Amino acid sequence: MKKLMAMLIACALLLGAFALAQKEGVSLSFVRIGNDEAERSYWQWVIDQFETAHPDIHIEYDEKAIGDPMDSALNTRFATGDGYDIIGHGILSVAQRVEAGQYMAIDEYFDSWEGKSDIMPAVLANGTYQDHVYGLGYSVTPYVFAYRIDLLEEAGIAVPTTWEELADAARELTRVNDSGEVEFSGFCYPTTGGNLVELDVFVYGNGGRYIEDGTPVFADNGEVKGALEFLGELLPDTNLTYSSNEVNPFVSGSAAMTLINNAALTTMLNNPEYAGKVGIALPPNNGTPASFCGCNMLFIGSTCQHPDEAFEFISFALSVDSCLKRAEMVRIPVTRQSLVEAYAQMDEWNEARSLCVAYGTGMPRVTWSTAFQTVRNELSQSVLFGGADVDAALAKAQEDIEFRMGN
Repeated sequence: MKKLMAMLIACALLLGAFALAQKEGVSLSFVRIGNDEAERSYWQWVIDQFETAHPDIHIEYDEKAIGDPMDSALNTRFATGDGYDIIGHGILSVAQRVEAGQYMAIDEYFDSWEGKSDIMPAVLANGTYQDHVYGLGYSVTPYVFAYRIDLLEEAGIAVPTTWEELADAARELTRVNDSGEVEFSGFCYPTTGGNLVELDVFVYGNGGRYIEDGTPVFADNGEVKGALEFLGELLPDTNLTYSSNEVNPFVSGSAAMTLINNAALTTMLNNPEYAGKVGIALPPNNGTPASFCGCNMLFIGSTCQHPDEAFEFISFALSVDSCLKRAEMVRIPVTRQSLVEAYAQMDEWNEARSLCVAYGTGMPRVTWSTAFQTVRNELSQSVLFGGADVDAALAKAQEDIEFRMGN
């Protein structure tokens, strides 16, 4: 009888705990990269809307600064076996964290998602790794071709769309002092910096790639060589010295044209001094429309105990209404093809921004992406500003990347 009573009490406790859990609902931890106010306000709006529509699901929101704070938080949580349920992170995290077993493949959810055929292919590619979908893009940061409308019009020059037109316009608009030094740049390009993606824009616009089938192809790469040779001939005549980590000379009024992160152009567009004087377009190319575009995505953590509810939140955050609200609140381009027209109506330059997203390629989704960034930067600097022979520099880049991959 005592054993029976004990069993009945245990069952009652279990049923009580289960009923309490059902009453309390599901709680999901969510961390996203970045700590800017506009993003924070947007995510608070999304969470409020979502929890109102799904009262049985609670979102525990957190955010971490870019770099070590975000990586340390993820590493610590997953090391204890209690990783975040939902993660907002960038392209560079994809291969590393998939291989570390921290991101969950969401192919099954994606196949039944209503936005499957609406998300821009270039955006979808960022979260795809080894033929599986892991992340879906919520935030895109395209590089755009920015130009001074007033200066081009005064010189009677049309907005360049090809490399040849860019070179002619840049030389025409550049001003030099009595010593022959550039004092106003026709086209400015960073000489140093943390991630010189400007070269990528020219490589992609020349129909090139650095990687084929997961293998680096620097040596004897004609398209990369062509991009370097074009820039090597142009920049000495038109460029100012600056780092990509500094304010672009275009923004400070010292250049007529440039490639620039869309977000970095905001201060200039909001400056009354340049009202009506700044235009945006898809970068000039050599036969292949292209740009560089960064992307932050939403992932489900591999330790998530409620993936159905986690994807429910992701699909809500990427819905038509949420996507448009994000464009209004954060001034970020839309990631859905069906919203491009509505987004274009918000600002005269949004159509160009959408083109830069649609034709944009992000950082390589490989475990050695950090090594690629270092080698590509060294290649750009050695050839364009160090006088290195292009073929020799490409061969060295191949050796360097293979060495880094092997170590």
